[in-house]
Formats: sequence, structure tokens, C-alpha cells
Amino acid sequence: MPEETSSHTALAGNVLALLADEEERAMLTEMMEGEGVVFAPTDVAGLCAGLEDGNLTAAVISAERLSGRDLEQLRGSAGNQPPWSDAPLLLLADRAWVERTPAILDFGQVRIVERPLHRLVLLRAIRSAVRSRYMQRRGERFSRSVRAAQDHYRRLTASLEANVAEQIGDLKALSARLAVEVEERKHTEEKLRESEDLYRFTVDLSQQIVWTAEADGSRMQANPRFYHVTGLREGMPLQEAFSIVLHPDDYGRLLADWRERLGNPRPAVHEFKMRVADGSYRTFEGRTNPRLDETGAVIRWYGIIVDVTEQREATLALRQAEERYRLAARATNDAIWDWNIPTDQVAWSDAAVSYLGDLPLASSDIHWWEQAIHPDDRQRVVRSLLGAVQGDKTRWSAAYRLRKVDGSYAYVYDRGFIIRDSEGKAVRAVGAVVDLTERRRAEAELRRTQAELIHVSRVSAMGAMASTLAHELNQPLTAVTSYVRGSRRLLSRMEDPAILRVCEALEFAEAGALRAGQIVRRLRELVARGTVAVGPEDLYRLVEDASVLAFVDEHLHGVSHRIDIDPGARWVEADRIQIQQVLINLIRNAVQAMQNCERREVVIGARPHGEDMIEVRVVDTGTGIPDSVRDALFSPFHSTKAEGLGIGLSISRTIVEAHHGRIWAEDASGGGAIFRFTLPRADVPPDDGLSDSGEGEGVVHPV
Repeated sequence: MPEETSSHTALAGNVLALLADEEERAMLTEMMEGEGVVFAPTDVAGLCAGLEDGNLTAAVISAERLSGRDLEQLRGSAGNQPPWSDAPLLLLADRAWVERTPAILDFGQVRIVERPLHRLVLLRAIRSAVRSRYMQRRGERFSRSVRAAQDHYRRLTASLEANVAEQIGDLKALSARLAVEVEERKHTEEKLRESEDLYRFTVDLSQQIVWTAEADGSRMQANPRFYHVTGLREGMPLQEAFSIVLHPDDYGRLLADWRERLGNPRPAVHEFKMRVADGSYRTFEGRTNPRLDETGAVIRWYGIIVDVTEQREATLALRQAEERYRLAARATNDAIWDWNIPTDQVAWSDAAVSYLGDLPLASSDIHWWEQAIHPDDRQRVVRSLLGAVQGDKTRWSAAYRLRKVDGSYAYVYDRGFIIRDSEGKAVRAVGAVVDLTERRRAEAELRRTQAELIHVSRVSAMGAMASTLAHELNQPLTAVTSYVRGSRRLLSRMEDPAILRVCEALEFAEAGALRAGQIVRRLRELVARGTVAVGPEDLYRLVEDASVLAFVDEHLHGVSHRIDIDPGARWVEADRIQIQQVLINLIRNAVQAMQNCERREVVIGARPHGEDMIEVRVVDTGTGIPDSVRDALFSPFHSTKAEGLGIGLSISRTIVEAHHGRIWAEDASGGGAIFRFTLPRADVPPDDGLSDSGEGEGVVHPV
């Protein structure tokens, strides 16, 4: 199959195996016309062969062409791919077929392209598959080149050491002969020169930078490879060359170490940056070793310099990957475990210390875990895990209580992946224990807050109803008093004794009406003098908490929502519980208004309104505000819902006005309704927030 030249190139020249009937093959070819996609028809046997030999770029498979036997054959071939290979398979199938054949999801890199097919979706899937395959092959080529380079390096190093050892032996032999056979000196020197030529030739072949120096560090020389790598003029004194190409941060350190070793000879290994011919700095490793005579005196210094940039980058990448794993494990705070099933030993991550205590994280017995499970859960959980391991499952999960070091039990959710050998026997399992204790506490707190808000709603509803009744009754009582008083004055002009008794009765009636009016006025004043505890509140947090309660069952209605709060409108002066009640009322009204709409979305937003106020808005995509109720929308006992009391918006208006704000509604331009209300802006607290309870010393405004 042709190789891709880049992960971002067009698909031209890439041939994809196609397992489909003639009609669908023609349709796919026509659909991909002009996109550079070439389909090569194949069968299941050809597809399996391409998987196992690693030559397959990608494959497009019609699900209807696969039988149960074909799936098993493909599964086996997918497992027999070369270690570097995970060929992408694009499966054209409808959702029903996928649900009937869940085993297809275990095939590795299988991507489902749902029918009906769309040209852009299919093209993107093909491009993604080709890019994935390109990165696999590129990684394999890189791995081969690294292994080849390492093997070559080892061979050259061994050869160099052997040659150096041989050279040293020759030099010793020559030195001994010079001492006793002066007449053969010329012949010996000639042989020495020949040996040095051979040494230099060998060093040049090794692609390493090799240098030598006299015992006192003078007359440093390097092979031509040094000048080729650095781009310096060949023949430049090595001391001067080093001062030019060594990184300034390393030059002083290396020079001081070299001078110290001249006085105290010993081998050394250094890593440093050196400028190369293109002007960039690369990482090199230098090894220095003195050649000593029988007395320990330095005869000559030798050294090699090797470019280790790629090696260090690979090591750094591995270290970063390991660090990301550790940080991810620390961020989730999950206790990650690795169970060696044949030995029953379990290795834990650092997060498991709250359960293990002083036990070693690297290795603990699986039976410790069994004993740490709550007695009421132990039999169920252990039986579940053993059943998964001894069966053919690859995944296991269970919720149970696990004993911590302090003796308390944490509610946890444990899940793992079971690894099996080629015979299907479980050999290893890896998983994580998630502590759900805090989540359960949060859920309990959520239920408590919901109950509190419901209670506040009921109290507010009773207050609004009492205020309304007091207002409505006060006027007829005043009229009754006026009519009784006027009637008594008219009748008092007559002197008939019966009339006088009527006047007396009317006087008592007037007193009773006045008393009833006083009772009503006192009730109204009691309701009117209700107060709200106002303090600085984080509006985003307030809206988020209200949304949790208001949208607790949004998935049942198919409603989505989002929060859009301007950073400059974050802090308000408000009673947290009361404003949450307003938001919950408006949000639930919005959800009910969209019950019969195709698009169901609620947006809760806020922005500055003038210099001292913040405007909060709740926008829905419902049917809008009916004209019949627009004028009386916030009046009590007016509702568009058959089961509604018509006091929700009235209560909301009372609460908003108690905060010195106002509330109004209008139709949205794209359909739906917008409810807006304003709240006073608050200064940002010094600690940028209040406690979780939202309580504190606030300003109390009269309702």
C-alpha cells in the first residue's frame, strides 16, 4: 500500500480496501469522486491478510457483508497485527446493527459511520483513518531507525574500545623495544604512524567526535568530524574552537573541571550544549579518560563526544508521560490499583494511602482488600470480581463500602479492566477506586437546600396571599363603614323611638366594621413589614446552585441550558434564598413553556445595568407571552396553566422589589420569552467570595 507523505496532506494516492457489494461500491466511488480516495475491492480473507502483514492502510466495510464467522476471523486477524499496527476500520452500519453486534467495539480502532451516509462525514472519517495510519507507520520507522542507530553505536563503541586497547598494547610493546633496541627505533616509529593512521580511519568511520591532548592538556587535536559538525574552519586550535561553540552556560564549568582534572587525573562524563553548523545548540555527551603509565602518570588524554539530543528528548518525553500519569492520578484522587492475578499481589497509587496506611503501596496481598470491604458488602463484591475474572468478561465494577485507616468506611465505586492472555486466561487487572462519600454528602445537602427553598416558597406564597386578601377586604370594609355612618346620620334627624333603636344598632355595626378594618390593616402591615437579609453574593454561583435544583429533571423534557454572565456583573446585593426562588420560578416557567416546542433551550445571563444595578435575564425558546395575560402577568391569581395558582410571578415581583429592583418580561426576537429583573451591584469582597452557606451580616431592606 502506498505510504502517506504527511498527516495533513490530501488523500490523493491512498488506496483503501473496500468490502461492499457492487451497488454500494459504485455509490461510494461516486461519493468520493474528486477527493483522491481510491477503493480497492477485497474480501474477508484479503482484509485479514492485510491486517496481519501490516500492509493495510485502512478499510471501508459494509456491515451487511459480515457474518458471525467473518467477525470472528476479523477479530483474530486484528489481534495478530504487528506490534506497531492498529489498522483503522471504517464500518458502514446503521445503529440497529451496532446494537445487535456490540462485539464489534472490541476490535481496536473501529470507527462506526452511521447510515445514511453523508459525503462530508465519510470523507472526514477516511482522512482521520489515513492520518492515524500514517502516524503509526511513522512511529514504526522512527523506532526502527532508533534501534538501528543504537545497534550501530554499540558496534562502533566496541570496535573503538578494541582498537584503543590494541593500540595501547602496541604502544607498550614499542616502548619496551625502544628501551632495549634503539637501532630499531626508526622502524618502530613507522609502525606507530601506520597504527595511528588506522586509528584515525576507524574513528572517522564511527561518526563520533574524538579528541586527544598531551599529558599537560596542551596540543589538543580532534578528528575532522568535529569541524564538520560545528562548521568551523578545519585546523582551528581546539581550545579556541571550544570557546566559540560551547554554550556560555557550560563553557566556564567545563573549563574549570578540565583544569582540576589536569592536577587530579581521573575519568569524567559531562553533558553540555554545543552549537552546530546550522547555528542551533544540540545536547552532547563527552567522555574523558587519561592514559596512565605504570607509575600512574598521565601519558595522554583521550576523549569522545557523542550527539545525544534525540536520546535525551526521548527520555524527557517518557518522563513527561509518566509525570502526566502521576498528575492525572493525583488530580482525580482515585486509588489506582494493578493486580497481578497469578501472584495475587496488588500495586496501589499514592492516593490509596488513606486505605492502606503503613502497608507498602508497591505490593500488597489481594486478601487485605477483601478484608477491608464492609462485612455486609464483602460476599457480593468478592463473588462479583471472581466471577468476572474466571469468566470471559473484560470489565468489572461494583459499589461498596471500604474501610479506611481511621476505621471509618468510605462509599466507593470500584471499576477495573481485566487483561487476558492468548488463551483467554486472566493474568492482570487494572482499575481505580473512586471515593463517593463527599458526593453522597453533596447530594444530601442538595436535597436539604431543595426542601429549604420549597419551604421559603410556601411561606412567600402565604405572605403574598395574605397581603392580597388584606388589600381586597380593606376597600369593602371601608365602604361598609361609610354607608353605615351616613345612614345613622340621616336617621338621627328623626325622633321616632324605633328609629332611635335602629340608629343604636347602626352605631354598633359601624364600630364592628371599624374594628374589622383595623384587623385587616394590621394584617396588611404585618405582611408589608416582612424583611430580606441582603449581603454580597456571587451571582454566578447563585445561578449555578439554582440551576441544579431547577433543572434536576431537564433530561426528561429534552431541555438544554447554559449560563452566560458578564464578568463585570458577578457580584450583587441579594438575599440568596429569595433570589434563588425567583430564578427557580422563572426557569421552571420557561421549561413548561417549551413542552411542545422542537427546540428547547434556556439561557440564564447577566450584564451591568447602569452604574449601580445588574440585569439578570432568563431566555427560553418557547411560544412567547400571550397577549391576553401580558398586562396582568405579574398580578396575583393570573395564570396560563390549568393547574397554576397564579402567584409565582407575583411573589417574584415582591421579592425583586424588596431588593430595590424591578422585573419585566418581553418577547424574544427569535421566538420565546425573556424575563428580566435588576438587583443592586455589590462591591467585590476582599476574599472574592463568601462562605458556602451564603450567610453573614447583611443589610436588611423592608419588603
